[in-house]
Amino acid sequence: MKRIIVDIDNTLWDFASVFQERIKEVAPEIPPVNEWEWDFYMEYISIEELSRICNEIHREQDLFTPFPASRFFLNSLLDEGYQVIIASHRDENSRAATERFMQKYNLPYTGLHLSNDKTILFDTCRAIVDDAPHLLDEAKKKGLICTGLLRPWNKNSEHPLFNSLEEVLDYLLKELNGGR
Repeated sequence: MKRIIVDIDNTLWDFASVFQERIKEVAPEIPPVNEWEWDFYMEYISIEELSRICNEIHREQDLFTPFPASRFFLNSLLDEGYQVIIASHRDENSRAATERFMQKYNLPYTGLHLSNDKTILFDTCRAIVDDAPHLLDEAKKKGLICTGLLRPWNKNSEHPLFNSLEEVLDYLLKELNGGR
C-alpha cells in the first residue's frame, strides 16, 4: 500500500480564485475567498449552477497554471517509491483537459481518478492530500494519514494543514516513515 491520493483543486492549483470569478458572474454578492466556509455557495447559487461552473472550469483545466511547488511535491512522492493517484471530483468530460494540464506542466502521477467518490480509493491507499474537511474526516476514519493545504473552509478541521506543499511533503514523509 504505497499509494497516496492527491487532490487537484486547491492542492495543485488555485481553483478558488477562478471559481470566485465565475460565481461573481451570476452572484455578484459572493464574499471573498478568505471568508468562505465549506458550503458557502449554498446561499448564492443552486447546486446546478455550482456544477455548471465547476464543470466549465474543469473542462478548461489546461488553461490554468499549477502552484510552483506542485511538480516538486509530486516528484518527491514518486522518488520515495509511492504511487500518486490524482483524484478529483470531476466529470469524465474533463479528463482530456486534466491530462493536458498534468502533461503541459510535467506533473507526474501514477493514476488519474475522476469521479464524485474518492472514498472508493481509501482501502488501497496510505494517505490523502486534500482540502475538503469532510473527505479528510472520512479518510481518517479509515486510518489514512490526512493532510493538505490550509484554506479558509478547512481551517477549523482537526487535520494537520499547512501553508505550502513543501510543508505538506515534510509532514507526509515523516508520518509515512513512522514519525522519523
